[in-house]
Amino acid sequence: MNTKVIGSLLILGTILTMGVWMVFGLNTDSMSPADKLNVLIANKTQVQIVSLVTTLGFAFLIIGLYYLSRKLSDHILSEIGGLILIAMLPLLIAINMSDVVALESEKLYSNGAAILTAVTAFDYGFLAMMAGVFLIGTGLAIEKKIGKGIIGVLFAICSLIAILSEVGLGFFGGIDFIGWLGTWLLFLITGILTFLQKEN
Repeated sequence: MNTKVIGSLLILGTILTMGVWMVFGLNTDSMSPADKLNVLIANKTQVQIVSLVTTLGFAFLIIGLYYLSRKLSDHILSEIGGLILIAMLPLLIAINMSDVVALESEKLYSNGAAILTAVTAFDYGFLAMMAGVFLIGTGLAIEKKIGKGIIGVLFAICSLIAILSEVGLGFFGGIDFIGWLGTWLLFLITGILTFLQKEN
């Protein structure tokens, strides 16, 4: 896969995930499963569209990162990171589509809240995703690829902050937020730089 395709996947993936979440996503993080279900039911069409679009974005993003780790880096850490990401893709898609599944389950069996409760057990799938990003960033930094290794260093730092935040060992709320948002911003920047990079 050439660099323009990889870059396009990263750019589209970032826009279709974080971009859509920031503009159209519903803030239900601090709600109980029952309260969250009520919000989902009240915004059913929006939830369905956002879930489908962001799931497509996740597929673009993970596939782009996987091929980035194989195309632009020869370091074993990047390769392992890419394999972790591609292996986690089915779980990440399942987590992302859980709101739609809960809505359908509530309609058919009146147990949508139970679905939302069960899905929380798999939230650490995003932790594995960030671990993969950390390894890819470390490999890029060691080999000084993309921006002379600076992008790799930033990837490693931001993803590490996100990992610490996910396991409850984060810093102040603002820094944790920067870790997550910074990682997604780096996906976009990396996509642009990769797209502009000339083929060897």
